[in-house]
Amino acid sequence: MSRPSLDHIVILISPDALLSLSDRLQHDFVVAPGGTHADGLTSNKLILLPDGVYIEFIAFAKDADPEQRKKHRWGNLKENTIIDWALTLPSEDDFAAVQQRVLDSNAGLSYQDPIAGGRKREDGVILEWAVSAPRDADGNAIFPGHLPFWCLDRTPRHLRVPYQEQFDLTQHPSGVRGISSVSVSVPGAQFSDLSTAYDAIYAPEGSRGLEPGTWHYEVPSGSGDGRHTISLSANEAEAAVTLTFHGEQRGQVELLPGLTVVVE
Repeated sequence: MSRPSLDHIVILISPDALLSLSDRLQHDFVVAPGGTHADGLTSNKLILLPDGVYIEFIAFAKDADPEQRKKHRWGNLKENTIIDWALTLPSEDDFAAVQQRVLDSNAGLSYQDPIAGGRKREDGVILEWAVSAPRDADGNAIFPGHLPFWCLDRTPRHLRVPYQEQFDLTQHPSGVRGISSVSVSVPGAQFSDLSTAYDAIYAPEGSRGLEPGTWHYEVPSGSGDGRHTISLSANEAEAAVTLTFHGEQRGQVELLPGLTVVVE
């Protein structure tokens, strides 16, 4: 059975902030060019990490149709926050088994069949993938970030995430080397069902030796640096996704105003 890898973290920002991102982060990170998504609604820029995971800064176009934005799963979320995160698999063919395990878990949650997506890189290269987002028992989208979505490549992943081919893009002044952990806080009433779904995604070996509510993820590079854990907790005050980096020196880095990440 193929084990899921952490693919990327999504941070929503304004279009103006996207334009000035390289200047803002120049003392801590190298910002890689992204592109415009196939629907024309959003554009992005990336921070590629040596472990093969990346941070996606995404912005809705200034002239995006308000109704189209409202229908988008991220269209009504708060800017300057981590809004979602994705897992991936070596092959889209492996995903049906994940879907079935989650369905069979009786958590009242499921993953939709993958939907085609893509974007054009700034150099004109076309990227293609498929995404699958989680749904509740009625088939409605659940709040982004409570469970990961899936990004399954239909063109080679190295075209989308050239962390090995363009090594210089992963060498950050801050010394950050990868994602050490992802923490997800959710409303208490949803904790049990979500925990059951995570158990199904990762199967027994994904949590062996870990505290309850914690699972181990792989990274695309296969690196063993960092804790590589996902933890789920109940928090009635605020649902949120938070990260911890691992790097060459401990400390913290500010990605955006109000969004600071600890480095282990």
